[in-house]
Amino acid sequence: MGAVAELAAGWALITAGVAESWRRPASRAGLLLAGAGTGWFFTDWNNPGLGSPAAFTFGLIASALAAPLVAHAALAYPTGRLDSRLNLGAVLFAYAGAVLALGMLPAMFFDPTRQGCGLCPANLMLVRPEPSLVDGLLQAGLVLGLAWAATLVAAGGGRLARASPPLRRVTWPVLAPASCYLLLAGADFAHSLPRGTLGNDPLDYRLWLGQAALLILMALGVAWGWVRDRRTRSAVVRLVMDAAQSPPPGGLRDVVAQLLGDAGLELAYPVGEPPRHVRADGQSASIEPGKGQEVTPLVRGGQTVAVLRHRAGLLDDPGMVREVVAAARLGMDNERLHAEVLAQLEDLRAAQARIVAAGDAERRRLERDLHDGAQQQLVALSLVLRLAYSRPKSAPAPRLTSLIDQADRELRLAIDELRELAHGIYPAVLADEGLAAAVEALAEISLIPVMIGDLPQQRLPPPVEAAGYFLIAEASRLIAGLAGAEVATVKAKHDSDRLVIQIISDAPAGSGHEVKAGLADVADRVGALGGKLRAENIPGNSITIRAEIPCAL
Repeated sequence: MGAVAELAAGWALITAGVAESWRRPASRAGLLLAGAGTGWFFTDWNNPGLGSPAAFTFGLIASALAAPLVAHAALAYPTGRLDSRLNLGAVLFAYAGAVLALGMLPAMFFDPTRQGCGLCPANLMLVRPEPSLVDGLLQAGLVLGLAWAATLVAAGGGRLARASPPLRRVTWPVLAPASCYLLLAGADFAHSLPRGTLGNDPLDYRLWLGQAALLILMALGVAWGWVRDRRTRSAVVRLVMDAAQSPPPGGLRDVVAQLLGDAGLELAYPVGEPPRHVRADGQSASIEPGKGQEVTPLVRGGQTVAVLRHRAGLLDDPGMVREVVAAARLGMDNERLHAEVLAQLEDLRAAQARIVAAGDAERRRLERDLHDGAQQQLVALSLVLRLAYSRPKSAPAPRLTSLIDQADRELRLAIDELRELAHGIYPAVLADEGLAAAVEALAEISLIPVMIGDLPQQRLPPPVEAAGYFLIAEASRLIAGLAGAEVATVKAKHDSDRLVIQIISDAPAGSGHEVKAGLADVADRVGALGGKLRAENIPGNSITIRAEIPCAL
């Protein structure tokens, strides 16, 4: 029974360690578990039956090393790294106590022949025989063993207490049996203390069997993690398949949030060069963690495929992260490509908006230059001509008078045309007083009567006012060119976060397509701001032009 228990305990940990290394090559947890399973067999190496001085000497040094190895593997699970300096200090303390106090130092003064072991191989560590010193060192090593065993149990309890709920679910099936194993090891040290050395009496044997059973439970705790990861993947796959029946943008985020239990979870995808992060709808996303939040990159094949911003500690379980990525990879790839397309469309819309804004700025500059430059010069020249004509010194010759009158008329005509050109480029009243005043000024010079209904009196963003004005101006011009069109009615309102413009005019049937084609440039301007423009005939031989322009730019 003892041999079966020994082999089962050691090989259970070794098998768990090898499998863990295969599943998580980047983690050292598998190596530590396999090392703990191997260390379980070290107690048999100081057996006289080995016949090898090297193996016998190694057994003298490492016979108590199993407990620190088990503690190290449990405290570092599942990442393979100790998460605090206190835990590192506790593990180093245990290694020093097991290897030095219970192994190397007594071995330096232990002579098997002189201490009653005539069949034992030679001790290669022997410096000089000191039987009394060996007893004292072993006694001190047992006391020290009680101390480091208690320290390791406390370190395991502290790690469970500090861990987030997801990490606690991962670690307790491994840490709990390891801590119980250390308690039995400490009990063995306490039982051996009166005799001054580790022994093999009936109580020692029962404690040893208990330790073997706990190591098997520890290996089963590692295996339970694999089962939990598989269940996680199945749950993700099931939810992803359910969501795939009607996948709205951002549907995968809802799936992952439901699975992990974090309603505030955000899922973003890296797109473009240099990479930036966007949500499933193509809008830019911030990946800076807020208070009580963390950011976890989801990596596949060495490449970040998505980024999660979530509640702190939510993904302390590395198996959870891996299974989420594995199970949802198809959905993530599809959603990432969709987000990339939407982001490109958003970039294009933003570029169009910037082009429109730059064009409007250039229009305003040209209008100012014409008004303040050429127009003012022509006005000044006209005044000079009028002054020259009205000087009373001598009566001008009829021919000269006729030329001055002709020049004055042409100057006035040029001033009017220049003023009309400047107004068409970008009316100053639009920039100075807003959309309502600009539309009223436009109605005064329109080729057909324009009936003005309600107009927003508050100021709107300049691109919105410009888009609305040029839509009304171009629509009025197009309607004036339609046969049978006599009047146009203009109404506009600021409805929540958008400007709604409606232009209605009597017009012959079928003219909606012609007007819509003529409004192509204005439609591009409205579309650049994320708006919509529609022109259509309605019953009663009239045409309706309706535009909705977002105001939240």
